Amino acid sequence: MINKKFTLLLAAGMLSLAACGQDDAANEEETQTPAQEESTEMEEMPEEEPMEDMEEEPETEEEAPEEEPAEEAAEEEPAEDAESDEQANTPEAMSGEASDLLSNGEMTSFVFNEAGEYAVYCEPHPVMQMTVIVEEGAEAMDKVSVDIADYEFGEDTITVAPGTIIEWTNQDQVQHNVAFE
Repeated sequence: MINKKFTLLLAAGMLSLAACGQDDAANEEETQTPAQEESTEMEEMPEEEPMEDMEEEPETEEEAPEEEPAEEAAEEEPAEDAESDEQANTPEAMSGEASDLLSNGEMTSFVFNEAGEYAVYCEPHPVMQMTVIVEEGAEAMDKVSVDIADYEFGEDTITVAPGTIIEWTNQDQVQHNVAFE
C-alpha cells in the first residue's frame, strides 16, 4: 500500500515536471543532434522503473491476510461492547417495577444485578407467577429467554448469576406483563 502511494506520488511529480519542462525540451530538441536525442531518451527510461514497482502489488496483496486477524479482533470488541450496552439499556429488576403490557410476539427484559430472590407475576393475571433466584456461583449466561404461553411463565423457578438479562416473550393471544413484588 505504501509502495503504491509512493509510486503514484512519484508519477504525479514526474508528470508535473515533464509538463513544466516541455517548453524547454522543445527548445532543446531544435538544437539537439540525433546523438543527443538518444541520450535524452535513455535518461527518460529510469522514469519507467516506478511503473515496474506497480507490478509488484501482488506481493503487497499477499500481506493483506496478515492484516485480517487484526480486523477480526477489532470486530469482536464491539460485540462485547454491544452486550454491555444492552445490559446498561435494560431496566434493572427491582420490587415495584413492571413492564408494559405485551401483545402476542412482543418481548420485555430485565437485568438481575443484585443477588436475592425475585417474585415475578403478571399484573392482569396474578395467578401467573415465577421465581428468579440470583446467586453468586450460578452458571453465568448473558441472556436467558422465557416464554409466556397458556397463561403461564415458561419456568416456575430459574437460577441465574448476577448481571444476567432475562427476556420474556408473550406467545399468548392475550396481553401479559412482567411485574416484581
